[in-house]
Amino acid sequence: MQRDCGRPPIPRKDPGAKPEEEPLLSNHPYVDKLWQIHVAEQMILDDLEANPEKYQNQKLSELVDDDYDEEKSVEYTKAYYKNSLIPKVILKTSVRELDLEAALAEREFHKKMRKEAEERGEAYKISKFRRNIEMDEYDLMHWRRSFEEREALIRDISCRQALGLPLEEPGRYVDSGYFGKDQYDPSNPLYRYDYWGEPENSEKSKQQRMTDAHNKSMVGKGVVWYEMSYEDAIKQKMQREAASKGVMQKDFEDQDSDKDDEDDDDEDFDYSILGDPSIGFENQPLVNGTESSRISDEGMLED
Repeated sequence: MQRDCGRPPIPRKDPGAKPEEEPLLSNHPYVDKLWQIHVAEQMILDDLEANPEKYQNQKLSELVDDDYDEEKSVEYTKAYYKNSLIPKVILKTSVRELDLEAALAEREFHKKMRKEAEERGEAYKISKFRRNIEMDEYDLMHWRRSFEEREALIRDISCRQALGLPLEEPGRYVDSGYFGKDQYDPSNPLYRYDYWGEPENSEKSKQQRMTDAHNKSMVGKGVVWYEMSYEDAIKQKMQREAASKGVMQKDFEDQDSDKDDEDDDDEDFDYSILGDPSIGFENQPLVNGTESSRISDEGMLED
C-alpha cells in the first residue's frame, strides 16, 4: 500500500503545524509576473513617446523579439548605487506576452482625462492601472480559495471529532523521540554552521559553573572528594540553614527567660556559631590559592 500511494516506508517527523490556525493566503503567485508585464508595457510606451520615429510604419501588436531566450530570461549581475556595489536582477519579458495596444489605449484615456481636468482647474490622479486591478482580482481569488479550503478543513476536523476518528492518518507522522537523540534538525541552532556552543549567561552554563565551583570547594591535598552530588549538597545546606535558624531562635528564648539570673557561674556560649554556615573561618586550609571546606569525622561536608 505504501508503494502504491508513493509514500516512503520511513515515517516522517510530526511538524506540529496546524493548518486551520494559519493565516489566510492572499498573494497569488502570478501577481509577480503580472507586475513584470505591466512594467515592460510602460517602458515600451515611454520609449514610444521619446522615440516615435523608431516605431513608424509598424503596429505595436506586430513587434517581435527573435533574440528572446526563456532559459536566459533572468540575469543576476551587480551595479553601483550611491558608491555601493549591490546585486542587480534583470528580468527579460517577451513581447508576445504584452498587450501593448490595450496599454496604449489606457494611456491615451488618462491623457484625455488629465487634459479635461486641467481645463476645469482640477488635479487628475490615476488611482489604479488596468494591470493593478487585474492583480487585485488574482489576490482576491487566491484569498477566497484559501478561505474555502480552511472552512472545509475545519468541517472535516469537526466531523472526525464527532465520530471519534483520528485527526491524522495513523502512521503518517511519528513522535520526535522515535528517531532517537542527536539527530540532525535544521531548525535547531546546534546544527548551524556558526554555532559556538552555549552562551556564557545561559541557564545551562550557569548550572555547570555552580557544579564546578562545588567540586572545586572539595579539593584537599590534591585529591577531589566526591562525597555527594551537587543536588545533595544543596539540600544539606538548606537543612543546616533551617536547623541553625531553629537553634538561634531557641537560644534567644533561653536568654529572655534567664535575664534575672545574673549570678550564673556557667559560661555563656553561642551555639549558633556551630550551625551557621555563613560564618567564615580565618584558618581554613589553602590549596593552590583556593579555600577548601572542611570534612568532619563522619566524612560529611561541613562549610
